[in-house]
Amino acid sequence: MNLYSSKIKILNYLILSAFAFFINYFFSNLGVYPIDTFSSFDAGYLITKGYHPIKDFWVISGVFIDYLQALCFLIFGFNWNAYIFHASFLNAILSVFFLFFLNNINSNFYLNFCLAASLATLCYPVSGTPFPYLHSYILSLISIMIFYLAVYKEEKIYWMILPFFMLFAFLSMQLPSGLINFLILTFTIIYYIKIKRDFIFSFLSGTSVCLILIIVYFLLLKIDLKDAFIQLILFPLTIGESRIVGDESAYASANLIKKLTIRGTLGHFKFINIFLFANFIAIIFFIKKNSRKWFEKKLLLNIFVFLCGLSFIFHQLITANQTFIFSLIPILCGLHIVQLNDFFKIKSKRINIFLLLIIVFVTVKYHNVYNVKRKFMDLQNVNLNNAVKAEILNNKFNKLQWITPYHYKENPKEELRLLKEAVSIISNENVNNFMLITHYQFFSILTEKKINILNRWYFPNNNTHPTNSNNSYYSYYNHKINKLIKEKKIKKIYLAKSYPKEFWFINFEDLLEGYCFKKIKHNDILHSIDINNCY
Repeated sequence: MNLYSSKIKILNYLILSAFAFFINYFFSNLGVYPIDTFSSFDAGYLITKGYHPIKDFWVISGVFIDYLQALCFLIFGFNWNAYIFHASFLNAILSVFFLFFLNNINSNFYLNFCLAASLATLCYPVSGTPFPYLHSYILSLISIMIFYLAVYKEEKIYWMILPFFMLFAFLSMQLPSGLINFLILTFTIIYYIKIKRDFIFSFLSGTSVCLILIIVYFLLLKIDLKDAFIQLILFPLTIGESRIVGDESAYASANLIKKLTIRGTLGHFKFINIFLFANFIAIIFFIKKNSRKWFEKKLLLNIFVFLCGLSFIFHQLITANQTFIFSLIPILCGLHIVQLNDFFKIKSKRINIFLLLIIVFVTVKYHNVYNVKRKFMDLQNVNLNNAVKAEILNNKFNKLQWITPYHYKENPKEELRLLKEAVSIISNENVNNFMLITHYQFFSILTEKKINILNRWYFPNNNTHPTNSNNSYYSYYNHKINKLIKEKKIKKIYLAKSYPKEFWFINFEDLLEGYCFKKIKHNDILHSIDINNCY
């Protein structure tokens, strides 16, 4: 009977992993939002050709994603499928690990399976393609679950692997991982001081290996430490500060002060808040009944989960992206069921059915809005039936249904025609001493050239890189780009625009200080700037 039960569980794990993989694979092929969709496409390819983020182009996040994507390209080939396999695998890993996590703390396997399937539906499919925020979010969720198991199960292996997921989450995106890592470290210290100490060697061993990996990375690739610190820490802090204090230069949809409304904080996250509130109430009742158990490990874990939930909401409020944290709902639901059992010994089928009905409703609701209508990609108001096969551009995109949300949403074929023409022009460049500024970050892989790129993203008001002198790192950025132009002997800069005035904020007078230049229009998408020394 036990053997039969084990086989059934293994089969369910396989079914879940297949479902999580293919639901992401399906929706990742529907629609394109250039600035997000292709953020690691060329970056991953360029790594396989010897170019590296931080060193050869400006990034503020996503280093881990780029190297993981490079690995996927080497394994699966340099094509669109290898790109979406990356995100699909991560969606499957998170879903399976969540099921494993729940099975370790809750005996209701089939309820756990339903919650994991909900997570698989609501997590990576909102984007579909590798994206720094989602990588950081997912790896932070796994870090939370590993920490929970480390304390709950008191098994040292979890302490040993925990630092790796914390590191990879941070190297994907500094937030929300920075907030979650801070909470993990804080509660680890409390756990060490007040409850148990024999785990510390395992945790420090994992941490030491992580530090060695970082040192080897910097030394092996000759990455400048100051450059990395500015790109990954100091400059991003200026972005966060402007959004938190409500600076006028902050991106409107990421201005915290403007979003601190009942609708913005309570209404929009209502289902997350319901479970956070239930968690909080249960904590209060438990403390009232057990006033001397402040440092009981199960109480510690539930306070930790509550603060992590608030941290994810805070981070969502200061991002410029559509909401991507609704997959927290099945996680918080599963943990609340465990909380009821741990705190109050409540095991009720009626409660489980009621909570499961909520999860089914939430899953259908947000799946329709964010997956089917592609809201995260700003395609909710676009007729997706107008999408065309992207293999018109190149057969490397053979599964992708192409449509973008703005300038070419009524005529995606024209967009692909112009892009194909742009790719042909760049392919005919005899040498590689040119740069490309674009959010269509696929020209390197289509032309099979080591195209020099400036940034991962280009956005005004100092949101992705210093764009004006108000930012304290403006001069540093311009100096870095000027240095790259001289070292690589750049003679031309191409601009491939997804809409006519996309790069209006780039100050080429400062960027190309000491050079004379002439602008040329090739078609409605592709422009170029010829660079010459001034005489």
